[in-house]
Amino acid sequence: MVNLQSFHNFTAALEEVKILLKLANEYEKEENSYATLTKSALLLLTAKFEVFVEDVVTEYIETINAMNITNLLISDKLKITHSAVVLKKLMDYIEHPNKDEQKIKVFKELAILWASEEQRVLPLNIPNKFNYGKHGAKEIQKLFKNIELENIFDRVILYTDKEDSLLESQEIVKMDVIINNITNQRNNIVHQDKSPNMTHKQINDYLKHLNDFSEKLCELLKERLDVLNESCESYKQVAYAKE
Repeated sequence: MVNLQSFHNFTAALEEVKILLKLANEYEKEENSYATLTKSALLLLTAKFEVFVEDVVTEYIETINAMNITNLLISDKLKITHSAVVLKKLMDYIEHPNKDEQKIKVFKELAILWASEEQRVLPLNIPNKFNYGKHGAKEIQKLFKNIELENIFDRVILYTDKEDSLLESQEIVKMDVIINNITNQRNNIVHQDKSPNMTHKQINDYLKHLNDFSEKLCELLKERLDVLNESCESYKQVAYAKE
């Protein structure tokens, strides 16, 4: 059972897309109505999925921050990502003559984070938003790389359902291809007012794949959070025993 709220919110949001797909099925023989409904369904599906991706990265980091962990339990990769964000902030201050207090604060924050002795740290600041105007599988990979999930589409793998396939064996569902496809179709709708080159049934299949992918992704993130939380609790017990 997935406990991340982001997944439950996404599943609920997909009900809106399903309403449009149901209507598209009913209006399949009416060309204009059908085109309008499939356009709307595809736009909504891509929007809901992108919101989910940003939300789940945010929830993951917020959950880590809520554990109130020390610097020694934070991985070097997360430290590096956080430090890069903080250093970018420093660049806004560096040439400003009246920002010495802010500069010192940044240096102290980084010193605590990278200290070899145990220290309580400020909340991690990890990028959790798509770059403006950027969409598609590569952008999604970049976001998950920020939370140590390199090559997300190799880490979260779906297989075709044998009952729904003419193939004798299951094959891997290429989620990066699916995401790029719906992203390209979305761009064609937004920028050229083109109707999607797919049926409501195909959009529904994509919806199912995105939902399944999101569920498996959240299961992976939940496992990682559980391991970190166990480490945190064990560390606290050892610390209390020394007092």
